[in-house]
Amino acid sequence: MKIQTNAVNVLERTSNYLNSGVLKIPPTWFNVIAKYPPRKQFIREPILNDPVTGKSRVNSLKFKDGINKKGLYKTRANLKDKTSGTNKLYKPVNLVYLEDQLRQLFYEQHPWERSRPKILIENTNMSARNYDWSQIQQLGKPLDGESVVQRSLYLLKNKQCSSLMGAYDQARFEFYRIRMEQEIQEQVAMEEAEMFGSIMGLSAIDFGIEKEQEVIRQWKKKVIKETELLSARRANPSESWSKEGTVSKEKKNIEKVNEKDEIEELLL
Repeated sequence: MKIQTNAVNVLERTSNYLNSGVLKIPPTWFNVIAKYPPRKQFIREPILNDPVTGKSRVNSLKFKDGINKKGLYKTRANLKDKTSGTNKLYKPVNLVYLEDQLRQLFYEQHPWERSRPKILIENTNMSARNYDWSQIQQLGKPLDGESVVQRSLYLLKNKQCSSLMGAYDQARFEFYRIRMEQEIQEQVAMEEAEMFGSIMGLSAIDFGIEKEQEVIRQWKKKVIKETELLSARRANPSESWSKEGTVSKEKKNIEKVNEKDEIEELLL
């Protein structure tokens, strides 16, 4: 089937219509298509080298000098070798951003920053908010790892630092200084509130630890009872089994009596 190329000529046809007077007003999309015209080359061109790393994307075929399983020497590439060597030529190149490398480095060095509560739309559409990254702390945005990343890029673009790691270290030290100031302010505010009679509740971590300790205490009691039963059985197996049987019978009788009482209460 022949490739249909009429749609890509929409800009030329519309321009001719405007010049000849067929159209009086240009369409809404006219300026956009004129700025970013559609591609007219439909043949895929192989990308021999990776534009990011500069390495070749063609796997060179290397044959072994020895004899294969069939007792023959391999001197030429088969269809499988050819496809495996050139299967990456027409694939799109992976997008690599400098910000992603800085984010990965920051959160590898500061894993506990991920545990801080965060709003999902906190770091979205940052370019449209017109933040001034001449300072790391911004109005309306909490201090986090993204602040370090954007501050590092600002220092690098404005040539205030000669290297990427130098800009990252400077932004990281500014992050530490402001974070320490925030922690000191929170501690002073808490002490002042306690001095005036405020009672602080449990934090989320303390609440979780308390619930965990309750489960551990119940588990400890259960384990102690089980170990006592095992030690009693080892000391005198016959008596321990008989006692356990009598205790279980008494429990069953008590449960039956309780069920009868509940039924009588319901009937009344």
